[in-house]
Amino acid sequence: MKTPSLAGRFAAAIALTIGFYVLALVIVAACLAAAILPWVFRGSNNLWLTVIGVFLAFSVLTGLIPRRLRYVPDGVRISPADQPRLFALIDDEVNAAKEAPPERVYATLQVNAAVTEVGGGRVMEVGLPLMHMLSERELRSVIAHELGHYAGGDTRLGPWIYRTRETIMRTVSRLTKANDDMWSRRLVRTPFIWYGNAFLRITNTISRRQEFAADARAALSAGRDAQISALRRIHAYGAAFDGYWMNEVVPVLDAKRRPPIAEGFRRFIADDGVERTAKEILERELAEGTTSPYDSHPSLPERIAAVQELPAGEPDASPPAISLVDDPEALERAILDKLLGDEAGEFQAIAWDEVGRGVYLERARHLTGEFPQIIRDVSVGGLPEAVAAIPRTAEELRGPQDDRLVDQAVEAGFPDGTEYVANLVAAVLADGVIAALERAGWEIEAPPAQPIAARRGADVLQPHTVVHKLRGGDLSAETWRDRVSALGVADLPLAAEARPADSPAAA
Repeated sequence: MKTPSLAGRFAAAIALTIGFYVLALVIVAACLAAAILPWVFRGSNNLWLTVIGVFLAFSVLTGLIPRRLRYVPDGVRISPADQPRLFALIDDEVNAAKEAPPERVYATLQVNAAVTEVGGGRVMEVGLPLMHMLSERELRSVIAHELGHYAGGDTRLGPWIYRTRETIMRTVSRLTKANDDMWSRRLVRTPFIWYGNAFLRITNTISRRQEFAADARAALSAGRDAQISALRRIHAYGAAFDGYWMNEVVPVLDAKRRPPIAEGFRRFIADDGVERTAKEILERELAEGTTSPYDSHPSLPERIAAVQELPAGEPDASPPAISLVDDPEALERAILDKLLGDEAGEFQAIAWDEVGRGVYLERARHLTGEFPQIIRDVSVGGLPEAVAAIPRTAEELRGPQDDRLVDQAVEAGFPDGTEYVANLVAAVLADGVIAALERAGWEIEAPPAQPIAARRGADVLQPHTVVHKLRGGDLSAETWRDRVSALGVADLPLAAEARPADSPAAA
């Protein structure tokens, strides 16, 4: 697919930017004219119209003030001295592309690689989790793709487009207030919305062509098959990192523990359930993926189709890309130290096999100690009755502690508090089962992508999953009682002696 020249793309971006500012100044002039000219020529005007006109003009003008683009790296800077093999691969691709190398390279905790230009200097970011996902050949295709953006001048054009786009959005935002549908605001912001949509459609068309050109460079460098394989893996598993981070990593960090993040992500995507979901996502995208006029990247089927005629390349027998990194664990610790800032020294290292006991068991002990009334007189075998009583228990709990729980509910996104407190009661019941089973000698584990579980030899119980199924009617009380009776734990009480108020807990 033919890509417009850099000069042509710059000309289009400049024209669109000038058009936006001309539109904005015309609207400002119209607002001020409506506010001031009647006073000049007639000696009178509607005072409300004057105030509105001046206010709208001021809103537009303040939205037009340029903001300085600041680059804040999400990782730590690496060099050829400390990562010679990774830089050797980058240098190979730099020489093949006949491009100047990036002056700075950062390692991040993202499933991504990216390039930009800051103050005229070239910057590249490479994610450690990405290198755990890809082979060396696939990573080579990703690096070649990013260098293709340098070759195409995309990193010089991108900031210009981004700044104009951000100015349009800021202007529209200043003309939009919650619960305010004033006709004058609508009248003034409508042209900006129209122009903003047109700007996005035109500039994103340019961006998609840039992606096609960068893909072609990647396929020619690493081979079509390796490039397509990298695209497929990133599309299938890249989005899973956000869920992994929020559901697996953040609870451990909240407990002031530091897990091996890249290793955990590797284990997370190897889970059967995650792998099955990723495969379904990929197959659906390949079958149904389309491109919106507002997308900055082409759809996956379009990207694959665009390189089909290029050479396939040799079969990929290269090792995992992470083998290019010297001491990846130390590098990950350095990145996490930077992200945690001044509090980094407060975090203790913990292996994923220790997270169940070191984080979730401590959380269970704390939560059941904080709300002992929920698990009082409840046994493991009596869990179904306690689950059935959750609405009543939640109402009772909201009584003396109403203000604190309602505040927590609002922060968690439950304004009325009812659902929040009910979920809290369910969590305390499940944590009570976890603590009870641990006191009876069961091991508590929480591997990535798996529910918190209690294990005794070959026997496994997942209390939070059980409570969820009991609430939803997917598990009968009789089935649960038969199961725990057979295991000899039906009579275990959920309640234990109160824990000290300052016992460790996850947020």
